[in-house]
Amino acid sequence: MRHSLAGLLALLVLPGCYRVLDDTEEMLQTPPRSGREAVARELEPPSLIRKSSPILGILTTGLSSFAFLFGLDRDQELSNHLIRFQLPDGTVVGGLFYPVEDGDEGPRPLLIASFGFLQDRVGTEAAKFHELYVGATSHELPAHVLLLDHPTTGIFLGNNRQLSPGSYDDGRMWIEVTRLLREQMDIASVHLFGVSMSGQTVVHALIEDARLGLGLFDSGMAVSIAPNFAEAPGRQFASIDTGAEAPNPWREIAPGEKGVGDGLQVQAIRLLVDRQFVPGYRLVRPLELDFVLPTEGIPQLFWDGFEARLEFLRLADAPDWNRRFSRSALPAYIDSTRIAGVIDQVRTPLVLLSAQDDPAVLSAAFREVAAAAADNPWVLAKETVEGGHFGFDVPYGAGYLEDVIELMIDPRIVANWRGGAQPERAQAGRDGR
Repeated sequence: MRHSLAGLLALLVLPGCYRVLDDTEEMLQTPPRSGREAVARELEPPSLIRKSSPILGILTTGLSSFAFLFGLDRDQELSNHLIRFQLPDGTVVGGLFYPVEDGDEGPRPLLIASFGFLQDRVGTEAAKFHELYVGATSHELPAHVLLLDHPTTGIFLGNNRQLSPGSYDDGRMWIEVTRLLREQMDIASVHLFGVSMSGQTVVHALIEDARLGLGLFDSGMAVSIAPNFAEAPGRQFASIDTGAEAPNPWREIAPGEKGVGDGLQVQAIRLLVDRQFVPGYRLVRPLELDFVLPTEGIPQLFWDGFEARLEFLRLADAPDWNRRFSRSALPAYIDSTRIAGVIDQVRTPLVLLSAQDDPAVLSAAFREVAAAAADNPWVLAKETVEGGHFGFDVPYGAGYLEDVIELMIDPRIVANWRGGAQPERAQAGRDGR
């Protein structure tokens, strides 16, 4: 049986440290005027009355981000759900697909989820999401679920011989994956869920979908978003000592002194490389079982892998590529795809959720994005006090995020996001699906 560190901490800590006050009854007394307001109410976490030091809350939600310390679960049973997409440009994207199989109730929604830097289909965050919302009998989402590898994983490197910095490029991949799935099955609607760097993917995918007039996506959630690669994990890459004979290329875009938590985060990257990146690479390249990646080689391997991807995209030169996003060099790409610079273009219901005690992404980074989206009625931003980096189940319970997700895949919520009828955006392109 799989147990995430977050779940374990919840069992050990929550009963003796918190009393949860249910605000649902009071909220229901005043019906919401729009779908957006209904989601805003659900995003208000249960009130917490502390029985111990607030520092304990920071530790529990922070530690929930590092569940890989307890090892990974790569059960063979997951092979029944493996799925592989080859996109029109030749890129291979893999994942796990969990269809709804509970009768003939017509087309169901599809939730596409990915979990950010170094997180593959059986990474710790994917396993945690599966445990809480897909595999548990009491917590199963009423939707097909597709868990995708992030393009910074060893699996992606093994399949494509390159790595992708994600964001806009990853969003384009999600568009192509959705097109392929729609050719194979009848899907009622498509909703996006991204954690950390995959939060960038959600934002870019929604914007590109609307820009191209495809109408593929109905809503999105960006949880614990890492909105600027140069800040995280670029700053951590830059702090790795590569030796005097091998200058660290990341110091070109992430200069400055080390942050207080960078040393710990570098160790986290080291562990993720050992426990997820290298095994993932060997999984798809079984003839290269001697593949290793020493700490001092991490910055250069990722820099070279990203540059190889940008060269690939330059050669492909898709005519509908958004020229706002530079492929000239890695620093230009990272700078041009920063979420704060594009969030105003979102025209699809989108939730941004983060926590002040996030140990991986500074609160200031989220607040910059939230401020940039403040005047956009399609975006709803919420920062909770606790929640760590995708650790909201620790202080607030598994039902907190589950309830928000279920609202975001509810067609009534999407159609009535701003208190009106189904928006033209959501109808555009549907006839051609």
